[in-house]
Parts: sequence; structure tokens; C-alpha cells
Amino acid sequence: MGSEQARSRWPAPARAAWRALAPPRLRAARSRRRLERAHRGTAVICPCCGWEGARFAPFRERAGAACPRCGSLERHRALWRFLTRGGRLESEPRVLHFAPEPCLEGLWGGAASYVSVDLAGPATVQADITALPFPAASFDLVVCVHVLEHVPDDGTAMRELRRVTAPDGAVVVMVPRDPGRAVTYEDPGIIAPAARLAAFGQDDHVRIYGRDLVDRLEAAGFETTEEQSAEAEEIFLCRPRGRPLRGQTP
Repeated sequence: MGSEQARSRWPAPARAAWRALAPPRLRAARSRRRLERAHRGTAVICPCCGWEGARFAPFRERAGAACPRCGSLERHRALWRFLTRGGRLESEPRVLHFAPEPCLEGLWGGAASYVSVDLAGPATVQADITALPFPAASFDLVVCVHVLEHVPDDGTAMRELRRVTAPDGAVVVMVPRDPGRAVTYEDPGIIAPAARLAAFGQDDHVRIYGRDLVDRLEAAGFETTEEQSAEAEEIFLCRPRGRPLRGQTP
């Protein structure tokens, strides 16, 4: 008899005590297994971990958002499909990844090198995106997903992204954006978490990007193209302006 099946026969107080005392990782793994069982099927496949099921699990107010196995959300699956489509990782790029998501850990084996950066969270390097400790042109692929909306000085952050990207490299940017808004809405006077939640949709965001996002990226020195994923997630591919053609000397 499996351990979970055996525990199901315990008295309710014993089960509650076990849940309270079990290590967080064990509780999380148990929760994931329950979710996987509840979503058995063959209708959807997670490109991040290979899980196959009837549908993705709910997350907050969104139905069909989270992978029951790895926890990836729509943006993570859209990102990974985008990166693996067309052999974007086959050239063994030097990768810089901001605010690394646990669901994408272990997927970068094809990279020549992989460096993750976060201001305070778990990462290879802890650094501020507005003052990166890397030489110019250090990376071939920079991944910046749902980061810039947290950064007060996003213009400096974008210029730093441009600086550390190789002339023939690219930056992948994803941010929450309101395409119905012509101009990005930001107000540095809004500081309280509750006020930011009301103004920007999340208590640690400092703006809502509008259609001028591309203009802001191009002001930092990028040529930017937009792609729409199957998950309805916007992906902005940013290449350094004035980059040489492949094979040319910068």
C-alpha cells in the first residue's frame, strides 16, 4: 500500500498533524501529484516538463493556467515554445536569464553558458538590472520576462540589456501590457502596495505598459518585433540596432 493511501486511513487529527509537520517540499510534491491525478487526459502537453493531461490547472482567477507538474504558467510555456521553435537554442548561445522561474530550471543544457540574475531571489548572480556587473556584449540571448514592470527606471534597465547583448544577439522581453492604452501609465508617487494594486494590477508593479512599449525599447537601441503566441502572450524580440550581419566583424 502506498504511503499516501496508507495516510488516507489515518484519523483526521493524525492527517492534519502530518500535513503541519511535513517539510514544505514534500507537501508541495504531494499537492502536485493530486493535481496531476485530477487533470488526467491527453488534450494538452506542457512544453516545459512534458506533462500531458486533460487541461491545465486554475491559477488565481484564471482557468487552465498552471501546469500541475512543473507549475509553468501561460507566459512560461509561450516563452519556451518560442525559444525552441526554429532552433533558437541550437547555436549554443550564452544565456542571461532574469528572475529565473523554477519551471524553467534545468532546461538550458544546450546553452554554451547560463547565468541567472535576480535582485534578491535565488540566482547565479544577485544584481540590479539597471547596473549589471557584466562586460558589454557578454550574452547572445537575454531573457527578461515580467521584470521591467517592477523596475522604477526601466529606461536604464533597457539600455543595460542592450549593452550586455552581443551585436548579433537578441533579448526576449515579455511584460503585462494593455494594448488599448496608447501611452504607458506610471506614477512614481504611487508607493503603497494597496495603491499600486489598484493602479497597476499588482502591488509590486510600478506601471502598466501601453502601445508605446516598442518605442521605449527602440529608444534604448533595439530593433523590436512582436510575436503573438498560441497562449495569447505577447513576445517582443529585441535585436541591437546597427548589429552586423552574421559572420561580419562588429
